[in-house]
Amino acid sequence: MQAVFADNLNTRRTDTWASRVDDALLRGLLYTADGERLQPSFTTKANGKRYRYYVPRRTLRYGADRHSIGMLPADPIDAMVLAQVHAALKAPEVVQSVWNLMREQHPELSEPQVVLPLCQLGRVWAQLFPAEQQRIVQLLIERVILRDDGIEIRWREMGWQALAGEMRPGTIGAELIELEALA
Repeated sequence: MQAVFADNLNTRRTDTWASRVDDALLRGLLYTADGERLQPSFTTKANGKRYRYYVPRRTLRYGADRHSIGMLPADPIDAMVLAQVHAALKAPEVVQSVWNLMREQHPELSEPQVVLPLCQLGRVWAQLFPAEQQRIVQLLIERVILRDDGIEIRWREMGWQALAGEMRPGTIGAELIELEALA
């Protein structure tokens, strides 16, 4: 009987912890220059304010002195990565590449049906649910490497192809055109 309660407690604890850090944009994507994966973490102050961090796995498992990097505030890191995502979405060569893929996969679509939603994605980003923002980031990015002089993003080539597939009418791409028309 005790084993059942203990197992249930561990399951509940794991589920609770996972639900508390679901807003981690870069979950599983952020690494240090030496290859250590950074995990999302948080702390809640007495006034109820929540502070999010990315912490090296070794630090979480073995203590604060196990890695030279400590707790890194999540908001500035997320903002740097999102700035790069937005810049990539607006870059003419990226837009052209996505249009070329769509022209091959769906010749029935016109250029505005593909290009406009892609360009608007950065503009309506703040209106998307956090889970949708995280899904798109996970789709486009393979790895984010935190270096002394900034960040390096390794893009998923297949992610851009998947995003191109979402630019078809009846998908998020069509919804973005509708949002832009209403604005």
